[in-house]
Parts: sequence; C-alpha cells; structure tokens
Amino acid sequence: MTLNPIPPAHDPTLLRRFHKDSNVFSINNDVQRHIKITQSNLTKAEANAWIDIYVAYWKAIGEILRAETGHHRDDWAIKVYEAWKEVTNLLIRGFSHAGFGAWLMPCLYTAGKYLRIFAIKADEEKATKVGNGTVKMEEDILADDITVDFEKNERLEDAARVINKVFTLCISDRAPIEESRKWGLYHTTNLLFKTYFKLNSISLSKNCLRALQAAKSDMPPMEAFPKSHIVTFRYYVGVIQFLDEEYSR
Repeated sequence: MTLNPIPPAHDPTLLRRFHKDSNVFSINNDVQRHIKITQSNLTKAEANAWIDIYVAYWKAIGEILRAETGHHRDDWAIKVYEAWKEVTNLLIRGFSHAGFGAWLMPCLYTAGKYLRIFAIKADEEKATKVGNGTVKMEEDILADDITVDFEKNERLEDAARVINKVFTLCISDRAPIEESRKWGLYHTTNLLFKTYFKLNSISLSKNCLRALQAAKSDMPPMEAFPKSHIVTFRYYVGVIQFLDEEYSR
C-alpha cells in the first residue's frame, strides 16, 4: 500500500477497500498489528512513525472518499487538505526523528505534490463555495500555474511552508552522498517554484536558488540527478531570469 490519494487505474476501488478494512475505533491497533507482522525489521522509532503515518493516511482517505460521495458540503476541500497535511507532516517527522532512509523520498514527493493540489482546491472552495462535492484531482490543476490573488490563498501559503520544510530536510542532510536526502533537492525545489509562481511570490523562488548555490559543493553534480528534475528546474530558472530581464544568462 503506497501513500497515494489516487487509486491506480487498474484497481479503482483499492482505496475504498483499504478504508473499509478498519474503522475509527480499531485503526491504531490494526495498523500496529500489520506493521508488527510484515515489517519486523524496523526499529521501534521507525515502526511507531509508520503507525502514525498510516493512521493519518487512513483518515485522509476517509475524508477524500466522503468528499467524492458528497457527504461533505461546503468544506470538503478544507477537510481533505488538513488531513493530507497531517500525513505530510508525519512523514517529515519520520525523516527528521525516526531515521527514515533517503530511499523513501518518493513518499515525500507524492505527499508534497498532493498537498499543493489539495491546498489549491481548498482555496478555490473558500472563494467560490464549490457545491457539487466532487474531488477533482490532476486534470484541472497540474497544468495550472497562473498567478492568483495572494490574499485568497491561505492554504496554498500554508502548503508552501510545509513543502519548504521538505526542502530544508533535504538541503541540511549530512549523510554520505550515496544515501543523502540531497537527491530530492531539485524535485522539491521544482514543487516550491510551482507553488511560489502560483502565489505570485517569485522572490521566494530566488531564496531557493541562493540556498542551492550555497550548498553546491556538498551536492551531487547536476548531471547525476534525474533528467526530469533538471529539465523542470532549468525551465523555472529560465522564467525567473526572463522576469528579471537577465537575458544574457
């Protein structure tokens, strides 16, 4: 079971079955028992962290399913956002306090990606009072990087602060480079760029660039990162330079 709020195309009822397998009274014990049986190699700190994460994930999936079936009224997107933020924060805590390895960074990628999506939907709900109770995910959001009214983006601002914690988690890692969280830096920076552009806060993107420049000597060479991370990074850097009229660069 991966930490994804969207079921795979080949198994569209997966999350509904997952949520149905437990209830609010037994979820802690159910998760604890499952981890004890299937993940006996985890340290106590790791096991406790994953218990907290999967309990929060189960609750977040419940909010998403209720939203999809119309059981929430005007505040469905806010409830989904707050529940998913808890999942994201617990993942961050797992890395900072429970010794999660860098190989688990894709979990943070997914958490950050949907935190931004749910934040945008929560702010849209506040502004327009969405009334149909249907959760719209990637189709109408992922390509939407236009700027919006700053004062109307309370949740997106909040999401930016959480994603910035992920950035700090990566850039401050002192583990050997082959097992360092620094491999997640460009992916996380790209997510921050998208978020800051949406908030029309380009200056905050420059803070990321300055931090990356300062940490350059401790990072793997750029060509060692996945091409998808670097292509997106260079695109946003190019836009920033264009806006600053730095055409020679």
